[in-house]
Amino acid sequence: MNSENLIKLTRELIYEATHFNVSYVKQIYAENLLIVKVEKNGTVDTMNKEQLVGFVQSNSDAKVTPFSTKAEIHYAVCDGNMGMVVMTRDLELNGKSDPKFFTLIWEYSSERWQVVKESYLVIN
Repeated sequence: MNSENLIKLTRELIYEATHFNVSYVKQIYAENLLIVKVEKNGTVDTMNKEQLVGFVQSNSDAKVTPFSTKAEIHYAVCDGNMGMVVMTRDLELNGKSDPKFFTLIWEYSSERWQVVKESYLVIN
């Protein structure tokens, strides 16, 4: 995989996750997923794959309007079986801007690329 293909895969992930495609989320995120959220005040919260899938499933069941797919990718690199994407995402929740700075760590494992780590910093 090269950086350009990693960006394409990341954009696909953004679309599928923001449209609450549960089966896609289950296969694209690794079993040992760790998501770390850092609030502006420094408070840290974490989420694992089970919690993420539950969140996506509840939004799918409730037929929630898909989140924004806006993303500005700042950097992507792929080295062997590991990749990293750094981007700014504006989720536009409830009609208002909700920008976050994301880092995704990808790994090629089990014959496919999966997100193993994700962190984001709330900007506003």
